[in-house]
Amino acid sequence: MYYYYGKKAQVNYTQPLVAVKFLNASMNTDINVECKINSNTLIEGTERDKFAGRVSFKLRINSK
Repeated sequence: MYYYYGKKAQVNYTQPLVAVKFLNASMNTDINVECKINSNTLIEGTERDKFAGRVSFKLRINSK
């Protein structure tokens, strides 16, 4: 499959989907998550887009 994200819309384009299952996640504790694409065509850490090909976020499950 060809995943293209740009100015032109691609016919029948579907964004990639990733699912993650956290086992034994602790309550009231931050879990840092980073998803990153491994590619030989993606230049890492360019000045134009330092986060190209990755996303980072924190997950926290609070108790009531």
